[in-house]
Amino acid sequence: MFRLCMFDLDNTLVSTDDVEDLRISSKNPDSALLASLTKALDSNTDRVIYSRELLDKIKTRFPGLMLGVFTRSPRPYAETVLAWAYPKFKWDVLVAYGDVKRTKPYGDGIAYAMNRLGVKDVEEVILVGDNDADIRAAYHCGCLAALDKSNWPTKWKPEHWHAIMRMPDVTIENPELIIEVLSSHERFLPELERLIETGDKPLSTRHRFDKIGHFIPKVAGGDKTSYPIYACGRSFANYDSLEHRRKWHKLSKSIAEHKEANVFPNEWLLAVRRFVEDVVARPLSRRRLEVVITAVPHRPDRTPRLERLLGQLNGGFEAKPVKDVDASTAPGLLAYKEGVKSHHGEHLSAHDRFLNVCDHLYLPQPSAVDPKVIYVVIDDVVTTGASLIYAAQYLKEEGAADVRCLAFAKNVSDVLPRS
Repeated sequence: MFRLCMFDLDNTLVSTDDVEDLRISSKNPDSALLASLTKALDSNTDRVIYSRELLDKIKTRFPGLMLGVFTRSPRPYAETVLAWAYPKFKWDVLVAYGDVKRTKPYGDGIAYAMNRLGVKDVEEVILVGDNDADIRAAYHCGCLAALDKSNWPTKWKPEHWHAIMRMPDVTIENPELIIEVLSSHERFLPELERLIETGDKPLSTRHRFDKIGHFIPKVAGGDKTSYPIYACGRSFANYDSLEHRRKWHKLSKSIAEHKEANVFPNEWLLAVRRFVEDVVARPLSRRRLEVVITAVPHRPDRTPRLERLLGQLNGGFEAKPVKDVDASTAPGLLAYKEGVKSHHGEHLSAHDRFLNVCDHLYLPQPSAVDPKVIYVVIDDVVTTGASLIYAAQYLKEEGAADVRCLAFAKNVSDVLPRS
């Protein structure tokens, strides 16, 4: 149960793009400037995104929940906007520019609010925001991150694309959904994380598999072509900026525990099955499908981990077939040539990762590719996407008409700016 819900202010609680110049100027405000701000706010009475009625509903439904605001805007500006949008509403805490030495994307403001309000456990805190800086701040502090897209423009900016790529815990497109998030955030999680947290409880919504575009770097011969890769969870990398989140994130721990595994948890297998059912088969439900699942291959000197997982998957499909789907696995469909390097062990750059995979990944039996089959290629953790991108590309070059790429986890890397 949550004890503290922090909201971003600008374009999360209140739409303020048209008063951005006044926000910047209010670092050293005077009464005339704040009067101008109020007048500008009055020019659009439809700018409140989270209504007062919704905030009151939250207070009623969750009487022990404290509500706060964390903004990079100066305090006089923030207080003026909040007083205009929510007259006489009592916020439990406001953290504005200058209240902490480091503002977003650092999570210091959330930690400051927790300390002020006596909240000890970051698992009891959620930050609701609209852009990349909000997600990064939540991850840095260690609390949950909810991305609200309800006020996003038709044409997304980099801050929106980057937020999507970080795979927040929750993504909503309607402020009213925050009630459901606060009641049971687990059902909004990526599918593998949801399974680990709650088991296979029925959902009223679709299972969540985030579809994120990856790109081949220009230095490796790429262009603006986007290669979609689905992810059913996250893996928080070993950076200091993610320490507080990583230490209680169950999927990150599970991935570390199964680096050399012979047997994989049932949740991993069930996530693949849900992907076949929900993403592959459901849109094509009018005809029977043949689906072959393969995996990014092991390197010649490494344990054939994912190949073993494919064996478990195949047993599951035989014991309990997927409705209207002939599902099987093909462990040897892809392979690496001798000389392939370890991405992590040899600390390869993104450019070198793509070249390494491009030069060494191949299909031992290209004639085995069937254009009538839907192929699903799985990997454990996707970082640059090189392995999955080239696996799909090489399958298509040999005649595959439909290839889907799925990672158990999207790697979440350092969330702080580099000095």
